[in-house]
Amino acid sequence: MTRRTRPVAAPSIHALRDADPASRIALLADPNSVRKFPAAGASPHLARFGIAAHEDDGIVSARATLAGAPVFVVAQDERYLAGSVGERHAQALRAMFETARRERPHAIVLLLGSGGVRLHEANAAELALARALASLLDTRIAGVPVVAIAVGHVFGGASVLACAADRLALLPGTRFGLSGPKVLESVHGKWQLDAEHARDVDLVFGAKARNASGVAELLADDADAIRAWVARAAVERNDFEASVLATHADLARRAGDGSGHVPPFDLLPCFDAAAPVDDAGRLWRGPRCWLTRPTPGATIGPAEVHALDAALLGHVMGDRPSTPATVVVVEDSAGHAVSRAAEMALVSQFLAQHACVLALLRTRGVRLVGLLAGVGHSAAFFVNALQAPTLYALASSRVIAMEPSTVARVTGIAAADLVENDPLLGQPVRHLAALGGATIVQEATLAALGI
Repeated sequence: MTRRTRPVAAPSIHALRDADPASRIALLADPNSVRKFPAAGASPHLARFGIAAHEDDGIVSARATLAGAPVFVVAQDERYLAGSVGERHAQALRAMFETARRERPHAIVLLLGSGGVRLHEANAAELALARALASLLDTRIAGVPVVAIAVGHVFGGASVLACAADRLALLPGTRFGLSGPKVLESVHGKWQLDAEHARDVDLVFGAKARNASGVAELLADDADAIRAWVARAAVERNDFEASVLATHADLARRAGDGSGHVPPFDLLPCFDAAAPVDDAGRLWRGPRCWLTRPTPGATIGPAEVHALDAALLGHVMGDRPSTPATVVVVEDSAGHAVSRAAEMALVSQFLAQHACVLALLRTRGVRLVGLLAGVGHSAAFFVNALQAPTLYALASSRVIAMEPSTVARVTGIAAADLVENDPLLGQPVRHLAALGGATIVQEATLAALGI
């Protein structure tokens, strides 16, 4: 007996998902219009791990035209180290955004496929991605539309960057979130998510599920359809302030009431004579500045982020002081919430929105100052205190881009010495300071700094 099989349709020559990054850009652009930006440059940090560095560091960017309009297009290469964002990769993103603010293209198109921050370059990569995120928001503020399309799976800090765009779309078959399936399973066990069960994973992270919950648009994997969507998205955008306020209102339905436990914290000198202005004490007002409160040992989920944003928008935005206000973003947490519930709500979008709120305050003349008072942990850190133009840090504070167990698993090197003394993987804040990411201060000197 001969088994009959269904004919398999040939892949579309206009499909982006299976194309390489340069081909993805060419498929979107008008014929013969692509002019590549200089390559990002090979990472200097990978050789010690036995990894061959690529000259483009997993990212290709170019000027082009789309239906005759000038655009910038960026494409990540998920085939190279899972599209992870290394220092050079992130610096290339930032440089492209800065160029866009000068040249003012019709739109910027981000074609994303990334596992997030490159853990081999932890401190340098996280700092560079934080700066790229701030530059993306400055580009939106300047009136240049930024649209993001997940052409591959997108996780980690790359998902936050995507959510910070004006519009977000996913191609069929892609997955999108902050903490990936294997991370959820390792933290909570298979009872919460079975990383090997494709249907269960897609119910949380899959493009169809994300579209059904209203957090992202779903696009056909066809260059003509994507071109039409980009053109439409570029002209339909709101101005930055209107977009931030509308997103805040929309997120309220997924945030929860934000009334969870707020852990106690040791009052720093900058909290002297300050008092909370909201019921949960997430925002304080002192005689010289506003202060956000740290949450030592606690993770930050959608409800907590949204409640803080509500306080910032309701109190700082509504204030009209005679001199520009100062907001001190005090950092100390256990990082973002890692749970199925947080991923179902798309915690990436809440974190990206928080960075947008801080950027909006900057447009109102508010002086932002970051203060790392304890632990700066992963995405919760780079959307918060690392978004301030100036970051001070107490000498005892630590930066955790990845946990020691992950250090050992990813690098194949014993973690004990690395997490203390390695310039890239080390957690003491002196390593971030050596990269230019923070200025170390003593508690007693905070008053002299105006905070």
